[in-house]
Amino acid sequence: MFITAENAVNTPVSQAFFVRNNLNIPFKSTCPSPNDFVFYNTINAALNEKTDWGSGLNKLCTMLAQDMIYADPNLNLTFLDNHDNNRFFSVIGENMQKYKQGVAFLLTCRGIPQLYYGTEILMKNFKDPSDAEVRRDFPGGWPGDKENKFTAAGRTALENEAFNFTKKLARYRKTCSALQTGQLTQYIPQDGMYVFFRHDDTKTVMVIMSQSDKVQVLSTKRFAENMGGFVGGKNVLDDASIADIRQINVPAMSVMVIELGR
Repeated sequence: MFITAENAVNTPVSQAFFVRNNLNIPFKSTCPSPNDFVFYNTINAALNEKTDWGSGLNKLCTMLAQDMIYADPNLNLTFLDNHDNNRFFSVIGENMQKYKQGVAFLLTCRGIPQLYYGTEILMKNFKDPSDAEVRRDFPGGWPGDKENKFTAAGRTALENEAFNFTKKLARYRKTCSALQTGQLTQYIPQDGMYVFFRHDDTKTVMVIMSQSDKVQVLSTKRFAENMGGFVGGKNVLDDASIADIRQINVPAMSVMVIELGR
């Protein structure tokens, strides 16, 4: 049996207090996993900001830098939204680029990802006037329903884009041990781009998130610690091959998930 605890707090230290941790305090919880509200608060805020000192993608880097206080941060239950919070797609202003960045971060970062029903088809709403607005029924599944989002034909083009993006990356995570239990190495964001790696003895996956408003060429020289011996790769989001990973063209406001190859 796996147990995760709902502890809606706002800082890593207060969250670690309620689970197995490395804090030198008299009380020691034996709960293995928190509902990672710090992750939730950080990703929702970061995507609505520009990367600058202490803001935007820098917040993700700062959050993960504090993982040392958890006994095992890979057991943190991570999420973008849930039954008690505003829908993720609404929070990010119904922006598809931000949506893909958020889903990609959820499915490639450390932790055990939880996907709230409907996020994969862009269900939206704020808790106004009540929580019922973010707990509406998933469209379809019953005779006489006007909409059926369980099928591609019942979804809009944008909903299918979100669904297929989420499905492709979720299936990749399911087969990639590096994304499930691998180590995480991150680098301080520069020029609006944030890079981290998930790696184990079988695979190395490089994740690039950009909040820049223009295409940039990313020199990977400073990531040598994680890229030694690799010469190319494949962006698992669109299966595009990358012949030379010494310099990578990064589209504006984008995310890339690259499986490195020798």
